[in-house]
Amino acid sequence: SSIASYQNMYGIEGLHNSMLSIVIPTPLVRIGFSLQNLSLDDIYDESIFYLSAATIIRPNNIPIRFGLSIKRESVSVNYSSTTENPSSIDLDFGLLVDISKSTFLGYSLKNVLEPVFKLSSHRGQIQKKHILGICHRWRKSVNFLADFNVSSEGTYWNIGSEMWFHDVFASRIGIMNGKLTIGFGIEADRWALDTAVLSHEELGSTYRISLGFNI
Repeated sequence: SSIASYQNMYGIEGLHNSMLSIVIPTPLVRIGFSLQNLSLDDIYDESIFYLSAATIIRPNNIPIRFGLSIKRESVSVNYSSTTENPSSIDLDFGLLVDISKSTFLGYSLKNVLEPVFKLSSHRGQIQKKHILGICHRWRKSVNFLADFNVSSEGTYWNIGSEMWFHDVFASRIGIMNGKLTIGFGIEADRWALDTAVLSHEELGSTYRISLGFNI
């Protein structure tokens, strides 16, 4: 399967975030390749390449899914010929446990290695982030979700709900770090389309669209 997504961020002209992912299933694991790019015209460019693997185990008939992503992150700035263009390696880890047939508990640890980037005289470190989440499915058509995010920069909640109609159309609404987000999805046998809008009082709205295909 493959998924392509595109974001126009905060209504800022020239600021884009795009991602392309390909997933290859094998008898033991699922292998994924992704490329994410964040760019501001010809001034700034940030790229992340992901190599991911995930599998499932069933101790005592309890499904536990877990995976690991190796990331190569690189940054390029073009406003100064003396600015270095650094790159680094990082890791993400996650797992998902089926507590029951309708309730699922997840945990992820992002930026495990906390890489440091230096641009000219500026030095910054990507902080490690812990995310604990839960999802409950009600009557096979409504999902309620919540996750709690913890990093050195602080904590915040994301909450949301999703309602499916005839397993084809989904409407979504939620709060992401105190900001309203809404969206919808359409799913067919071979493809799926998802859209979302994230509001921001000062910067404007971010629009995201993604299209996936099952091969």
